[in-house]
Amino acid sequence: MQEDITGKVAKALIELTGTGDVYKVVEADEILERLPEGDRPDKQTLGTAIRDLRGLGCIEVKYFTPDEYCLLVTRRAAELFRPEPREEDPLPEKEAAPAPSKSEREEKTPPPRLLQKVLLAAFFGGMLGGAIVAAIAILLQKFAL
Repeated sequence: MQEDITGKVAKALIELTGTGDVYKVVEADEILERLPEGDRPDKQTLGTAIRDLRGLGCIEVKYFTPDEYCLLVTRRAAELFRPEPREEDPLPEKEAAPAPSKSEREEKTPPPRLLQKVLLAAFFGGMLGGAIVAAIAILLQKFAL
């Protein structure tokens, strides 16, 4: 029973706040309004469900009172609890982006010779940097001691 309520609370929080990097203040009554009429828990059960979601890593809570929560819904919650689309809020259909043609894909990938040159330059740059650091360390040890 508690797992069922936790999932419904998670879906309601995703609908209310979305997932992002911003903490949002949500009132307990707003969350309870989003839950189905027959399954509405009291505020104490809602607090327990929110603590369970925090334990699962689905939400991060900055502070909470019995009537108000400042929280952040993580992407993990969106992966675990995907809300069903509501009938009164139909989502606009997204147009599929056309697949890139072969010439467009070829333009994005650099030629193999360029990749070899870049890798060699990075390798020798790392070797040169290591040699300089070693030389400085030897000089410091020789003159400092």
